[in-house]
Amino acid sequence: MSLIRKIKDYYKKGKYLLFTTPSHAQGEFIIPAARQILGEKFFKSDFSEIEGFDNLRQPEGIIKKLNTRISDIYNTKASFMLTNGSTSGMIAAMLSILKAGDKVLIARNTHISVYNGLVLTGAKPVWFMPEYDEIWGIYKGIQSKQIKDLLNKHTDIKALIITSPTYEGLFSETEEIAKICKDNNVIFIVDEAHGALLNFADFMSKPACCCAADISINSLHKTAGAPNPCALLHVSKYSQVEPDDIQSALNLINTTSPSYPLLCAIEACVNYLDSNQGRKQIINLLENIEKFKQNLSKNFKVYEGFNDPTKLLIKTESTSACAIAEFLNKKYKIEEEYSTDNAMLFITGIGTKQYKLNHLEKALKHIIEHEKIHPHPGHNNTAHIPQMHCTPAEAFQKVHKHIDKSEAAGMVCASPITLYPPGIPLILPGEVFDTNTIKIITFMDEVDICC
Repeated sequence: MSLIRKIKDYYKKGKYLLFTTPSHAQGEFIIPAARQILGEKFFKSDFSEIEGFDNLRQPEGIIKKLNTRISDIYNTKASFMLTNGSTSGMIAAMLSILKAGDKVLIARNTHISVYNGLVLTGAKPVWFMPEYDEIWGIYKGIQSKQIKDLLNKHTDIKALIITSPTYEGLFSETEEIAKICKDNNVIFIVDEAHGALLNFADFMSKPACCCAADISINSLHKTAGAPNPCALLHVSKYSQVEPDDIQSALNLINTTSPSYPLLCAIEACVNYLDSNQGRKQIINLLENIEKFKQNLSKNFKVYEGFNDPTKLLIKTESTSACAIAEFLNKKYKIEEEYSTDNAMLFITGIGTKQYKLNHLEKALKHIIEHEKIHPHPGHNNTAHIPQMHCTPAEAFQKVHKHIDKSEAAGMVCASPITLYPPGIPLILPGEVFDTNTIKIITFMDEVDICC
């Protein structure tokens, strides 16, 4: 039984008089401004856990069947629908396996949600830097040799967390890393938020849940067509993690009033991706991207490597990418995902039509041939790992105060400082401000320190 069908049948059979939340009573009363933005159908699908509609916290009926269907599609031990994005999935994954004092090996280019998980679990991070590409200004995918060397050095690691594909689309050697983790009894978590299409077309890398990673998380809203913040958490068939532990962790952090419209959106999105039409749509997207790259002015270069082609990382040797992005935005009404001095990132997805790619290609050509481009200040993603004084959880509990940035050297950071995008932390709570970090944070006058 489908949740979408269940809601449709509810109206066909004659609706009940509900004295329950939500108080708009399935659209009998809609605030006018909300009606203009969301329309009536959104409210008609917005229910509480009434009879027959199951409960996301303890699914036993329609939601359990839907989770099982999604698990079958992704070939996992268990899959969970997330209505609070991949952030909730990452935190739940960490809560399900880590406790205070556990050591967790973490790539430094992970999402800020990993820091949130460290605060809530009390785990001790062992950070490492992926290899950095100076030409493109991005972190590369992680090689298995680096993980093998790190686990040989740190023999008491409980879990490993990496991001693959990265924000810019670079894949890590996930399958090989999973084998190394299994050999070392290390639980392997992959933030695969940007890889929501991997299960449904031929990409350079297989999805993490098919590579024996223990847990992976997909953001369906990033590339797969679902609204914010629809996501999925997968426990692979090869995982030592128990699905019941994931459910318990999700219950700690999730609302007790989940969004049924978002649950329906997740169902519709997964069904579409798994259909012939959905798979053809992804293939069509990849073909259009390839045409875009072939037609792009020779003055520009698109990143080509072990990467996801739906992430268009573009640079030119002649000028700052930030300056070009400024022209795109102000004159051509095109907004990139982010830009640095090195390159611009354009994220495409299942909803990216060919005309948009054509317009971008023509705009870039016109800019490079006809516009007078002035230097534009940008930033690079380079970072280092400051010395850790205490864990993020310990720092979170300490008294904080603001001080002038010029006085911060040697002090312990109390609030994360992260460049957005792409969200890679420059310094996290519990780490010590050093001169290199202070030089990088030119956009701040004051910082928070632990007293």
